Amino acid sequence: MKTSVVTYSSLLILAALLAGCGKIGDPQPPVAKTPLGIDDLRIIQEGGRLTLTFPVVRSRQTRRIERIDIYRMIEQSSDPLGIPADIFTSRASIIASIPADQIPVSRSTVTYVDPLEMKNIRRGVRYRYAVRTINPDGAAGDLSNYVTIIPLADVAAPPANLTATQQEREIVLTWQAPTANSTGSVPVNLAGYNIYRRLAGGTDAPVRINGAPLKETLFNDRNFQFGVSYEYLVRAISLPPTAAPESSDAVAIESDESRLHLHLARDTFPPAAPTAVTVASINRVVSLFWPLNNEADVAGYHVYRAEEEGTPPSNWRRLNVQLQQGGSWRDDRVVVGRTYLYQITAVDRFGNESARSEIIRETVNQ
Repeated sequence: MKTSVVTYSSLLILAALLAGCGKIGDPQPPVAKTPLGIDDLRIIQEGGRLTLTFPVVRSRQTRRIERIDIYRMIEQSSDPLGIPADIFTSRASIIASIPADQIPVSRSTVTYVDPLEMKNIRRGVRYRYAVRTINPDGAAGDLSNYVTIIPLADVAAPPANLTATQQEREIVLTWQAPTANSTGSVPVNLAGYNIYRRLAGGTDAPVRINGAPLKETLFNDRNFQFGVSYEYLVRAISLPPTAAPESSDAVAIESDESRLHLHLARDTFPPAAPTAVTVASINRVVSLFWPLNNEADVAGYHVYRAEEEGTPPSNWRRLNVQLQQGGSWRDDRVVVGRTYLYQITAVDRFGNESARSEIIRETVNQ
């Protein structure tokens, strides 16, 4: 009897397993891994360097890569633009390899900078670049698109002596114009300037903050916050010989950047002195009233009192311990029949105190 119970239970378990298998369906083939292709390689000249950028988009279906190789070929500007891949790879040099651990897993833009020796640059030559991936087994992917550029030799040297002067409503930036090109040649190829800023200590690239290129060695930065430190740099703008002076940013070539200038936007500007202060005395209390200041950063007010005419400002007594938030004050520590002198100041959130208001006098009434 015990044996038949075990057999019956085993049949139930087997039936349940068979029923579950029916829900799996037909086996699916493994997802094919696709090679990582790069087809949006771009290049710009920035001063004495050529900057390559290209997007990398990887997914779970992308084959693993070992590295990305960067190819460069220097050719005459009169050579044909079209060139077969096998001829390019036989003539080009691999100037750098980017290992896989330096490439983010998902979507990213990879940047590579190829420095130029500006003082020894060959004029009239064309630089051709392409990139491609290499798998762990050594297999090479397809070449990316080609990018070509004829570097401009006469690029202005970077501006010098960038300084920042803090004003109440703006940071005034000035610098010194370059007097020669980065090759040392003259006259300087100078069409204007762009200025860049980032938060101090940041790792992101500085962001351009001017609209149209600047024609003067001066820029007023009005979009700032007191108490924040900024890093500034400025680049000169040069144009190819065939470009018109009013050419757009698309043909303009920026110089190398100036030295970074660190500036703390420190508020040392006091609010305006309170005005239209009025006073009244009743029931042995002197009451003061004044309109609130218009400045957005005013944190409160100080109330000063003296008991004699001609008292030096340093000998006036401040009545409030904490900043007075509103536009009124009650002074009940007075003597009936005595005359008191009062002044009010405004204080901002950085501790800057205004000049004192005009003196008002009040004799205490019973």
